[in-house]
Amino acid sequence: MKIIYIENVRIPSERAHAYQIVQTCAWFARLGHEVTLVNPDRAGDRDVFDVYELERDLFRHVRLPVVDPLSWKWFPFKKIAYALQRFSFSLALKKWQVNQTADVWYTRDPAMVDILKRSDRKFALELHDRPDAKPARWNRVKLFVQKFIVITKGLSETLRQLDVHPAKIRVAPDGYDPKDFLYPADHAEERRRLEIPDEAFVAIYTGSFYPWKGVDLVVGGWNRTSERAHLVLIGGPDADRRRLESLIAPAAKNRVHILPTVDHTQAIRALYGADIGLLTTSDAEPIGRLYTSPLKQFEYLAAGLPVLASDVPSSHEVLTNDVAYFYPLTEDGFVNEINKVILNVDWRVQASERARRLVEPYTWEARSRTILDHIASV
Repeated sequence: MKIIYIENVRIPSERAHAYQIVQTCAWFARLGHEVTLVNPDRAGDRDVFDVYELERDLFRHVRLPVVDPLSWKWFPFKKIAYALQRFSFSLALKKWQVNQTADVWYTRDPAMVDILKRSDRKFALELHDRPDAKPARWNRVKLFVQKFIVITKGLSETLRQLDVHPAKIRVAPDGYDPKDFLYPADHAEERRRLEIPDEAFVAIYTGSFYPWKGVDLVVGGWNRTSERAHLVLIGGPDADRRRLESLIAPAAKNRVHILPTVDHTQAIRALYGADIGLLTTSDAEPIGRLYTSPLKQFEYLAAGLPVLASDVPSSHEVLTNDVAYFYPLTEDGFVNEINKVILNVDWRVQASERARRLVEPYTWEARSRTILDHIASV
């Protein structure tokens, strides 16, 4: 198949969604398909194949010229900047697409379908959240989409409620790359790199710190955990890290380590210095409660980390009691469960091996095969 994947995001970048998009394109191509990735030219001279260590020219990468106020540090109006950038990309895309052909036009953004829709085109829409709240646009878009790919069962059920036929929907959770976990783990070295004592218990969280991610609750309650428990948080922009730092109780200041975003390889290395991975999703918004399939979840498991997860439906789509403890979404609930995990050394040892077995089917290759099987009839 000839597949054109279109997304209005900066690629390459440090963001998880950019990594996920690139992995999907890479495996579509490795599995024998002709792939073109189209996105705005916002990454400067950074090359997608170098940044993600891919085979050179594995797929075609088209970066369309855009006006990018988001990169203007002096421009204070972020919402206006985003609207201008999006409008600029829409104009560039409309111009570029005129003479392009594909068996499948693929995207994660309903707006891209709305821009590109034509009766002779076939679309596959991958959703990571409920479709946008503009009923008129959604009603237009769903008429042109032949196949929907969603990352959770909760999102699949939502599409059914929005009158999408079940045969059009395929659930394909996110995944991981086994080759990222081939090098031998050095627990002590990673502890030294993180400047954490060897005898400490370490819980780690990697990724963004949006409020719906639920990290605030964990930071706020950390002073009530065991005195040997250290919390490592890696990611987020400066403003989010400052917000979390303001929540640390004085008694826990030396046990909470909030670190800037690092590249993907460094983030995975850091996992080997931990005893458990945190999946802290809040239930305040549907995206966390029902729709998220975090990349960190699969990478924790692949690194042999048991998981402490918030007790929301999305956490139970992959995780089981064999590899995870689930905490009620209160500070007391979190503190009680993590203190149990700290004490239950035998369970952590057994759960580590079970975690590696559980995650084996969730590779990017397997995910891509599932998607390609679903869209083949298009």
